[in-house]
Amino acid sequence: MSETITIVAIAKDEGRYIIEWLAYHLALGVDKIIIFCNDSTDDMVGKLTRLAQGDNRIEWVFWPSVSKSSPQVTAYNEAVKMVGTKWMAFIDIDEFIVPLEANSIPIWLATIPDDVASVHVNWRGFGSGGVQDSNYEFVTRTFMRCSVKEWGNNRHFKTVARTEKVTSVLIHDIQTSGGRRVTSDFKDLNALDVGRSDRIVYSGIQINHYQSKTFSEFEARMRRGNANYPPDHPRHGRDDSFDRFGKIDVNAETNDAIRRFDAIVDAERAKLLALL
Repeated sequence: MSETITIVAIAKDEGRYIIEWLAYHLALGVDKIIIFCNDSTDDMVGKLTRLAQGDNRIEWVFWPSVSKSSPQVTAYNEAVKMVGTKWMAFIDIDEFIVPLEANSIPIWLATIPDDVASVHVNWRGFGSGGVQDSNYEFVTRTFMRCSVKEWGNNRHFKTVARTEKVTSVLIHDIQTSGGRRVTSDFKDLNALDVGRSDRIVYSGIQINHYQSKTFSEFEARMRRGNANYPPDHPRHGRDDSFDRFGKIDVNAETNDAIRRFDAIVDAERAKLLALL
């Protein structure tokens, strides 16, 4: 089997961002994208319906919240039954997988040693860069200021795993039946806890995490709630304060590694927009 990959996400009211996110990952060689739509009230479902009708790489699933059940964890584990590619990954709509040397995600996958079951790719946290006006076109071209490598939040990772090895999926991690669990330098993972590595590694790949954007967008995202909990759970609500925004609005450095893909993303985006 060639180095094929499916990306899975759960999303709520991400209609504004979904086209760029889809176009980016499809342009970089992702074979299939499955979106679990959780209690959305914006235009996201309408867009995904038309896109899925015109492009068989895109699939969406209606996934309403159920009391006493994590929408995110249940969606992820349901997705495992649906994936037919060699690799799978679970990320959010504010996360972009960025190869730093390879020209596509499959080319990077081909570099993974055969004894590796899962690669745990660290976040690179991006801030607002001082942008206050939320009326912009591209997330990835508006926000290029980011944290220093050593920022603690960057210990968080998302996981790329061999589908045949997957036994269960958590928010940041994928449990496997065997094989090595490694960071992106293909050295064994030492986890501080579930979803966080003891060191931060950007060896050939990183995950750009645009968790702040502008303050108004941050507020809106927080008010959508935590997808790991149903709406009736006390931990569903999230802190939408300016103080919380300030803690994740990290802008110490510039990182434009994602921009080398602009041309192929534009071409893919044009195809998707034509389907709408």
